[in-house]
Amino acid sequence: MAEKFDIDFVVTWVNGRDKNWLKKYNHYSSQDTLDEKDARFRDFYIFRYWFRAVEKFAPWVHHVYLVTDEQIPSWLDVANPMITVVDHREIIDSKFLPIFNSSAIELNLHKIPGLAEHFVYFNDDMFLNRKTQPADFFSKQGLPKDTAGLNAIQPMYDFDYIHENNIRIINQNFNKKDVMRKQFFKFINPVNLELNIYTILLFFWPKFTRFFDLHYPYSILKSQMSQVIKKNKDAYLRTMNDRFRSKNDVTIWLVRYYALVQGKFSVRTPRVGKIYDLYTKSREAEKDIEYGKHKMIVINDNSKIDDTMFLEISEILREKLKERYFDKSSFEK
Repeated sequence: MAEKFDIDFVVTWVNGRDKNWLKKYNHYSSQDTLDEKDARFRDFYIFRYWFRAVEKFAPWVHHVYLVTDEQIPSWLDVANPMITVVDHREIIDSKFLPIFNSSAIELNLHKIPGLAEHFVYFNDDMFLNRKTQPADFFSKQGLPKDTAGLNAIQPMYDFDYIHENNIRIINQNFNKKDVMRKQFFKFINPVNLELNIYTILLFFWPKFTRFFDLHYPYSILKSQMSQVIKKNKDAYLRTMNDRFRSKNDVTIWLVRYYALVQGKFSVRTPRVGKIYDLYTKSREAEKDIEYGKHKMIVINDNSKIDDTMFLEISEILREKLKERYFDKSSFEK
């Protein structure tokens, strides 16, 4: 019989235009200097709509944790018992602080005081977009929902190093042939849709090359995350010692990879969400927000977007979100 369990949401956020944060960043960075217009930390000023969407489409959520670096949105009602703001100091050893490496920050989320065993991790560009149920994130038996599929590493961006670092650890600890035999009906499953094609093409390759990474909110078991971090302490410490993102890092995706190869997940369709690069897909993103085609969407900024284009897209996004979520949520003052 399935057990009832609480599900928490965790979201990380940084205000890249905050002068105090910028001063701290620039103080520790010897090779990189930021200003409040830097594209990597631009703010669409739509984060309040993340909370409105949660309240509208996931009223069943047990608690929301906002992880920040000495920052709190001015409009956030911290007196709301449903929200807890978690500073980096509460989950990261002081010897690593301050830290600007998102990969390192994410590897400590399981240390959030009071966090439920079952939690969903959101980047601040991941939005709920339609009514959801707990079953969209965890099975009745409490297994994280995920989409299984093999993929090949196709280096294009600097950030692609993470795939190699994570998958190296998987190959060092698991035999692909044994994994595919045991988890055959999860990796080859009608629910995976077209991802089955990629998996079949790479099925007999002797080592894992990469898993298909869908950049949607991550369903995670706190105990499993703790075990993976403990087992890979050296990789964890290498990442933590990188104040800024580095090619040495592993990421929270490693926790997901362990769940995939161990079969500790329940298969979910890749159609549950959609990723939109605003440089090429801003109009499609606007339509999805308006009509709620997907249950969750990801709104990705792109450094190719110049300031003029950014201001235009930002204004349209805010208007679309305001039209759909016109009422304040209980998370706002």
